Amino acid sequence: MKKLVAVLGMGIAAVLACPAQAQGSADYPARAVTLVMPYSAGTGIDTATRALAEKLRVGMKAPFIVQNKVGAGGNIGSEFVARSAPDGYTLLVVANTLAMNPSLYKNLPYDPVKDFASVGLLFKGAMVLVASSKVPARNLAEFIAAAAKAPGQYNYASSGVGTPQHLAMELLKEATGMNIVHIPHKGAGEAVTAIAGGQVEVGFVPIQSALTQIEAGKMHALAVSSPVRQAALPNVATVAESVGKPFDVDLWYGLFAPAGTPPAVVDRLHRQMQAALAEPDMQQSLKAQGMTSAVSTPAELNALVRTDLARWARVIESRGIAAN
Repeated sequence: MKKLVAVLGMGIAAVLACPAQAQGSADYPARAVTLVMPYSAGTGIDTATRALAEKLRVGMKAPFIVQNKVGAGGNIGSEFVARSAPDGYTLLVVANTLAMNPSLYKNLPYDPVKDFASVGLLFKGAMVLVASSKVPARNLAEFIAAAAKAPGQYNYASSGVGTPQHLAMELLKEATGMNIVHIPHKGAGEAVTAIAGGQVEVGFVPIQSALTQIEAGKMHALAVSSPVRQAALPNVATVAESVGKPFDVDLWYGLFAPAGTPPAVVDRLHRQMQAALAEPDMQQSLKAQGMTSAVSTPAELNALVRTDLARWARVIESRGIAAN
């Protein structure tokens, strides 16, 4: 009898010592799930993520709460999730900055491959290269010609050092030989305001951030960063069309869990994510934010992160960019 009690006690202790495995069962999620966003509230990605959270709440019958943890180029929110319990209750919604930051920050407090379990791609969104209405050029070819006549006299805005907007322009400079000066700002909103106000001549910004100012005539679109034209700006050529060279700098956003999250939890999240993104009203919500759904398998997202790590490491090193 004592032996039986001892065996039972050991079994109970083993179960209690493995809460992550227990929570990987069919009862997940048994409580609220937090979606950590390393971006400001009210941005396009924040709005899209909140719409997704509501779909997941309905589909998985548990609250999905969006928490904005902003700062250090997204590193504060990303580190928070990387250090969280691998139980599926703290997740990360992050852009391709996840693959850029390792080359920008010397002492990154997490590893973008080893410290996360990929769940899948969520959204994609293009950027548009816009110019102040004070700039005579009405397309990219005209702007390149103008910049060639006045090297170092034009400025471009970005939402910060090492952001996709910054790196997209550095890629364009590399492809065209343009000599224009970087003026970093604190976020896309500030960059748009600076361009619309004429303090800075040009800059890449998310399409949705630019549409109002384009329609008001305060900015005009020179080219889009995606490999194909965008429905929101159908008459605006791609950068690739304009310069005659490949150019693709879409923004992508993925869902990640801490490394070690049970595969059953990752699989359930992935299936529910796919179902949510396929719903027509979710598609409309994304369209309103200048984005589209971009579902992938966990393995495909993991491969994308690895590919982008190598791609952006080359660009950042060749252009001499550093965030700290």
